[in-house]
Amino acid sequence: MAKGKMKTQGQKVCLLNLTTTTKQGGVETFVWELGRELAARGYAVTVVGGRGPIRHDYPGVQVRTHRFISREGWRRLPLLGRQYGLTKLLERLSFAVFALPALLRARYDVIHIQKPYDLPLAAVARWLTRARLLFGCHGRDYWAGDRFFVRFVDGAVSCSRFNAAEIHDHYRLHPQVVYNGFDTQLFSPRPPAAELMARYGPKMILFMGRLIRWKGAQYLIEALALGKEVGDPLADAQVVIAGDGSYRPQLEALARELGVAERVSFVGDIPHSDAPRYMASAAVVVGTSFANETFGMVLCEASACARPLVASDFGGFPEVVRAGESGLLYPPQDAPALAAALRRILSDPAAAATLGAAGQQYVNANFTWAVVTDRVVAAYERVVVEGRQGLATVTISATLRQCAGENLALVAQ
Repeated sequence: MAKGKMKTQGQKVCLLNLTTTTKQGGVETFVWELGRELAARGYAVTVVGGRGPIRHDYPGVQVRTHRFISREGWRRLPLLGRQYGLTKLLERLSFAVFALPALLRARYDVIHIQKPYDLPLAAVARWLTRARLLFGCHGRDYWAGDRFFVRFVDGAVSCSRFNAAEIHDHYRLHPQVVYNGFDTQLFSPRPPAAELMARYGPKMILFMGRLIRWKGAQYLIEALALGKEVGDPLADAQVVIAGDGSYRPQLEALARELGVAERVSFVGDIPHSDAPRYMASAAVVVGTSFANETFGMVLCEASACARPLVASDFGGFPEVVRAGESGLLYPPQDAPALAAALRRILSDPAAAATLGAAGQQYVNANFTWAVVTDRVVAAYERVVVEGRQGLATVTISATLRQCAGENLALVAQ
């Protein structure tokens, strides 16, 4: 969409998400980068979050923060210690008490939220100010009673087709697909890091992510252990696991049990700015999740660095990894199939380079922040200019069929 032709240009947009100003993460990055792009296009952007230390000095992006009672604080109360979903909701409701008066005074044209927990606050603000409400979906943070509030939603966007289907099943909404974006300045091809190559060699297999059970790093360790024969490409490969989490002790124990501890390196959390150096030094980057994976940001960033990919055929991964073109997919939780895919990559460097180059081209065409913002602006056009689309109904109108067609066309690019 040409910048000069945007019907909603100059309108006031509230990007509402408590954690944008309290922590680092994928959703938080989405809000900041979208805000920067929207401000550059002439929107009056305000990031509204909780009181916290995170700030980005982006031109034209205002920041407003409000008090709240943290989920950790709620969990210190009797009976709430293990109520993870409920305490997240209570955190957001406490934030709503302090944020609502400011939302009413500001009278935004669009309120864009990222979590179901913010539906009550946004719905009340929409009802009292006639702002348009865009519901951004990045996962499955459902809670009892959330369906009541979707009647106030004017439009919805999801981070993948996979997530859009989940949202439809739960809310009977029909979201437009707006993929996450990556930093083109940070993630691009570069020479391998000499010190990493010296430490791990030319067959470095890289996993980056939280070390929790459903991320599936255990299957990567099991796959590595299958490479025992002389001449097997896996026999002299090294696995580097970047990240930390509660499942790390079990992963370390598994590596020892399978006799590959000397070929599995746990490097802990690394700065985001250091990720491209690890990716550039890897022969292949792996995604092994088997639950709760709606997009695949690490895989997207690795493709931007022209790295070949191997990923489980689950969730949003197949929308980032084009099977046979930018990487290989394997059945989730299938260590032998993962091992076979890794062997194909490691045994043919020329083919691996072709996969990496194709992946770089694909993500640069589909997942830059400029492309992401184009799609968000299109969603704003629908909810502000064309009016309410009836997304909270079960009946699919002609407009919704058109939106669905656009989603498929975007994916097919």
